[in-house]
Amino acid sequence: MNILLLIYMTVGAIIGLIMGALPGLTVTMTIVLVVSLTFGWNMVDALAFIIGAFCGGVMGGSISAITLNIPGTAAAVSTIFDGYPLKKRGEAANALSIALFVSLIGGLFGIVFLVVFGTLLGEVALKFGSQEYFLITLWGLTLIAVLSKGNILKGIAATCVGLIIAMIGMDPITGLMRFTFGSKLLGGGINYIVAMIGLFGMKEVFVSLSSKKTFKIENERYRIRDLFPKFDIIKKTLACMTWSAPIGAIIGLLPGTGGDIGSLVAYGFTKQLVKNPSRPFGEGAYEGVAAPEVANDAAIGGAITTMLTLGIPGDSITAVILGSFYLHGILPGPTFMMTQKNYFYLIIVFLLISEFIAYFLGILGSNVMLRMLSLPKWYLIPFISILCVVGSYALQNNIYDVLFMLIFGFIGYLFEKAGFPVSPIVLALILGSMIETNFRKALIITGSMGSLLASFVTRPLSLILLIIIIATFVTQSLILSKMEKLENNR
Repeated sequence: MNILLLIYMTVGAIIGLIMGALPGLTVTMTIVLVVSLTFGWNMVDALAFIIGAFCGGVMGGSISAITLNIPGTAAAVSTIFDGYPLKKRGEAANALSIALFVSLIGGLFGIVFLVVFGTLLGEVALKFGSQEYFLITLWGLTLIAVLSKGNILKGIAATCVGLIIAMIGMDPITGLMRFTFGSKLLGGGINYIVAMIGLFGMKEVFVSLSSKKTFKIENERYRIRDLFPKFDIIKKTLACMTWSAPIGAIIGLLPGTGGDIGSLVAYGFTKQLVKNPSRPFGEGAYEGVAAPEVANDAAIGGAITTMLTLGIPGDSITAVILGSFYLHGILPGPTFMMTQKNYFYLIIVFLLISEFIAYFLGILGSNVMLRMLSLPKWYLIPFISILCVVGSYALQNNIYDVLFMLIFGFIGYLFEKAGFPVSPIVLALILGSMIETNFRKALIITGSMGSLLASFVTRPLSLILLIIIIATFVTQSLILSKMEKLENNR
């Protein structure tokens, strides 16, 4: 292993941990900013840097959840339920030690899940035709619309906006221009990387500028030895990890879900299955910290499995990573395991090393990150703004990309204020061309709309996918209602 790659993973993990720990700065935004730094990099170096930031960001979300009662990431919402009560009991060090250790265990389980199911899914995906590609991309778009902030209509509306934007430029079948309004600037379409930087990075700048909210914490420090796992506490959480890790990985596998859904479901299952917790749930149960944390890290493996083998991102974070992979010449999808299998194993190695780096950095750097949590977000705004501008300009050395980035940042800000999710827009931008092209190819091959619809039920793989889409839609609707009940009971 090249020492330079270890440095990239370490620096990436440090950035991820810090950004993941800071409230409001999501892992998705972290990856967008990291990607903006890797333009022009060697493919392998960029891969190491991005994966390091990914692992660090997911692991860092629990720090502010436990110490501030504010989740650093959406996946750390469930950690608050028992993490903060532990902190109020004077056991913040125990809560942090559990969260960091089980995050490592969950991440390792996710990697094993990726190794086992990545190969199997890759073999099946090689048999996909245009109908199957259309259904699998539709699956991803439908789920992210349904699961975005629990509002189906707003999620679908955001997805439609993304699909319309994705159609700007040249028609992939006829070659004619559309939705350009005669402007040459729109002839090449909207670059999804520019849109991502605006929707996640610059949007956060606008949101921060409109908010005066700051976060303060007590002047406290933790001894490093207290942040290492304690055998007697971990022993109490082993049972809940046996089901929480598979729950996280399987839910991460479903397009449009991710660690935030996995962690809430794992917490709900644990609350039902554990009859004699270390303390009542909601009052500082160790199991209540372990279950969501192991699930949200296990979801990494599941989400990456779907992304690499099917070319469909498992959540908004892997949607950004998918875009960065395309940028650097890695082409996830059904042919990935056949044409670029060496990168599959390289990604596994990077994930494995990055999980351990993030874990030990989380222990060694917790006190530093706690100090950073007390800083106003105003210190970060100029830094984030510069990264957004430089990243969007460096993509094609085009000043108009900076203008588009600012426009998308403002759109993201308006969506945020109106309660509309921006993740579906990004997914639609990435998958829009794929879903349209495959639908129209299938229509040309079958000859008519009736024949196309019939082929969805006469082709075995299409029928299986159709059944899975319907079953998943129903299942996730039930999960959402269960999550709402769980939150109402809080």
